[in-house]
Formats: sequence, structure tokens, C-alpha cells
Amino acid sequence: MIDLDTRTKIVIAALISTASVFLKNIAGLSALLLLTLIICKFLSVPIYESLKKLRKFSYVFFALIIIQSIFIKEGHGLLFIGDIKILTTRGLEAGISIMLRMAIIILSAMIIASSGILKITYGLIAMKLPYEIAYMVLLAMKFLPLFKEEFENSLIAVQLAGADLKKIPIGQKLSLYSYILTPSVMNSLKRARYISAAMELRGFRAYPKRTAYSKIKMKNADYGAIFITASIIVFISIMIMR
Repeated sequence: MIDLDTRTKIVIAALISTASVFLKNIAGLSALLLLTLIICKFLSVPIYESLKKLRKFSYVFFALIIIQSIFIKEGHGLLFIGDIKILTTRGLEAGISIMLRMAIIILSAMIIASSGILKITYGLIAMKLPYEIAYMVLLAMKFLPLFKEEFENSLIAVQLAGADLKKIPIGQKLSLYSYILTPSVMNSLKRARYISAAMELRGFRAYPKRTAYSKIKMKNADYGAIFITASIIVFISIMIMR
């Protein structure tokens, strides 16, 4: 495991994500995805768990491939309905490119998340981001699991009451989810008010600057990691453009 500064991980993730937007070729995106997986391995990011999370988006990826193929008529037809092209080679390439790009962006987010919530906050403040915005990011990262927990608890309560979600029609299921979502949102808002009151009582934003006990410092390994990542991305881009 390589212990890098949080700012280094943010810069690396930004470089990879930006490159994934500009690279259009499947070969370039595949090479960039391989680079991202190698970085995740060196940073001890749980790759297997990340790939399991990506598997949940398989239906979305498949839908994107079909949608791209419908709107992109270039290339040879692979699937027809009558005389209408449903799946083309160019559309398939565009769909695979989007799938690779989404995988790269999700894994880049996992690189940043490997530092922990507090270290991410310290890193953002060290990058001269206003500490109010840094704490907004902190609260958002802590709030999403709480909201998920509230929603799952409401869903379990409905199932314990005898509702079989697998047998309910899609229209009634959407209506049921809307009823479950309302108390979850209200409970989350109540927690937000408590957190806001607690932060005001502790003098949040009372001073223009905020100090912290923990100090982070960039090392030679951090600069080296950024330089190597940037160099590899430039090399991949040059090789693809040839």
C-alpha cells in the first residue's frame, strides 16, 4: 500500500476523469481504465467491491449502448427490425466508450474515497477551498449513508407489514416508494436541523479561518505519483492520436 496525500488522490482522480472525457477511442479508454485499476491496486482500493458496484449498473450500460446505437446510424448494421437499424457497429463503439468512461469516473471517485471523510475535508481546505464548502462536502458524504439507512428501514417496515414488493404491479410500487420516500426525507431534514444547531453552538463561521489539529503535507512520493500519472496519460493520448 502507498500512503499518498489526499490532495494527490484528488489531482490524480481529476487527471484521469478529464482524460476519460477527451479520449474518444475504445483502445485509449481501455488503457486509461487499466491505469486506473493499477492505481487502485497500489492504493489498496477494494477493486473487487468496486467491480461489484459497477455490476449493478449493467442494465444502465446496456441501455446506453442501445440508445447510442439508435441515434447513431453510422457503421454496419448488426441488428435489424425490418429495414430499421437497431444496433450498428458505430453505435456499439459509442456505447462501449460511455460504459468505459463511466467505469473510469466511478473508480476515480473510489480513489478519493479511500482517504476517509475527514482527510478529504482537510485536503480540500489545504487546496485553498473555503472551509464552508469543504464542510458541506463532509456533511454530504456523511448524510448519504444516513438517508440510505432511513429509506431501507422504511422499506423493511413495509415488508414486515406483509407487502410483497416482487408481486406488486409497477404502478403501485412507484406509489409505494413515494410514500416511503416522504418520511425518509423528513427524518433526514430533522437530522440536518440538529447538525446545523450543533455547528452554530460550536461557533461555526465565527472566524474567517478555521484551524485543525491534524496537518497534512505533500511528500516527494506525492509529486512523483502526480508526475507519473500525468506522463502516462499524455503517453496514452499521443499513442492513440497516431
